Amino acid sequence: MNRTTDIRDRAYLSGSQVQSLNFIKDSGRYIFRKFYRSGLRSHIFEVIRAEDVLKETQGEITNGIRLFPRAKPLKIFRILRTRFKNKAAVFNEIKKYNLLFKFMGPELIAQSEEFIVDYTGTGKSRIILCGLQEYIEGEILDPWRIFGKNYLIDLFKSTQTDESQNQAVARKARNNIAKFVKRIRHMIDDTRYIPDLAGIGNLILTRDGDLKLVDINNIVEIKLDDNILIDDKGYPSCDVSVEVLSILERNILQKDIQTNDPLYRFFLSSERKKKVKALEKKFYKNLENRLLS
Repeated sequence: MNRTTDIRDRAYLSGSQVQSLNFIKDSGRYIFRKFYRSGLRSHIFEVIRAEDVLKETQGEITNGIRLFPRAKPLKIFRILRTRFKNKAAVFNEIKKYNLLFKFMGPELIAQSEEFIVDYTGTGKSRIILCGLQEYIEGEILDPWRIFGKNYLIDLFKSTQTDESQNQAVARKARNNIAKFVKRIRHMIDDTRYIPDLAGIGNLILTRDGDLKLVDINNIVEIKLDDNILIDDKGYPSCDVSVEVLSILERNILQKDIQTNDPLYRFFLSSERKKKVKALEKKFYKNLENRLLS
């Protein structure tokens, strides 16, 4: 990717300009608004009803009081930044999503309708993969900030007013996390692939206690060798995702991580973790330099 095209793409895909893309028909009924979470692999937009945005900006009178309700997305629209060489590469990417869906099911991942478009905004025809994804509202399950046995109860206190209901939702969330871990382990055993669990905001807990993986476009291969794999952005997502899996088991499910577990014994050795931390540091340094340039 040359620098000129990269800058033009970023500028063109900012804010409401997404509605000017050649593959989107502007009906006036919906607005594409930049999502507050930016993605390294995707441009991410909220798909919102125009009438809801009008209420958000101009307000509506309810019982004599003007309120400004925030417009909630109907869907999340993703435009992958990846430059695919051909359609076969795109279909391979979709195949990975279908693999994830097969093992996790609709109850544990944000469902998405993946489709291919022909983008001509830079003057040349370019294959782009997009997704119209289920919008998940809830609390971020941040694996790096799980403190204490009552973490889930404390997490839901802000959304539940009744203590007994709060505990019931926390129990349901714990059961869903156990189911999630079990299915990820099954996927690893059967396919040698793991989804990206490392990013903050990749895992969402709804107010009802459902768990959803929302980052569905980074599924990486697991290899049991001394080479630490990095993804297409230079991040050791395989190793860090395995570490997140162990954190969920240890800190939420309160399981003893057995030293004879071959997955954890291999990926969580002290020597390997030192190398992974060095790669993470290099990744964030490069990311900072790109943002400043």
